[in-house]
Amino acid sequence: MIHFHTLKAALAALAMLAGSAVFAPLMSQPLKEPQAVPLDFLAWIDKDPGWLRQQLAALGVVNAPKIQNTMLETTDLATLKAANRIRAFAYLAAKGQRPPFYDLALGGPSGPVRCITQFPLAIVPGLGPLDFARPSFPAAAADPAILKACTVQEAKNAPYAGMDRASFREQYFDLHGLLKKEHQTMNADPAFMAKAIDLGFFLNTEDFSGVLTVE
Repeated sequence: MIHFHTLKAALAALAMLAGSAVFAPLMSQPLKEPQAVPLDFLAWIDKDPGWLRQQLAALGVVNAPKIQNTMLETTDLATLKAANRIRAFAYLAAKGQRPPFYDLALGGPSGPVRCITQFPLAIVPGLGPLDFARPSFPAAAADPAILKACTVQEAKNAPYAGMDRASFREQYFDLHGLLKKEHQTMNADPAFMAKAIDLGFFLNTEDFSGVLTVE
């Protein structure tokens, strides 16, 4: 018979392990040109560049970026995507800032779902700025209409499916990073947004028009 105190201790140990889990190393993929991520978001969550280095390593980043006071610079796609994810979640602590798009993996009774949304709290109520390391979230409390709109469907035959970062950027976005007028049917396409995020772009919308923008 397992005593209550022994079981309680075992569960506590498991919880500690889960809370300190380190992600497997991310596959390195070099970028053709260095990419920069502004670090103003660290002030929103009261963190510093040293903390960011630790979080990137915990997320599995193997190619350490160059981090200065106000900017992170990297030539590695996995590092860029991890930094973008941390930055996006920090917006949850920034009052008055227009939120970017969040890439949320959800688990539910019908299987895993990938959701790209600007309304993360409607999908995962209580989501916080330090939840970026969680690999998935429950879908049970998601708003059904928003969940339907944000769900990524398979897009293997889409014209952008096989594009690399440079060709995708040139084809769909103008010099300022704004979605071109001839492609604005993509503005509400979660699969298109997922492609942008997978290529390391930080995805948001323009202030007044609501049109997609990339950094």
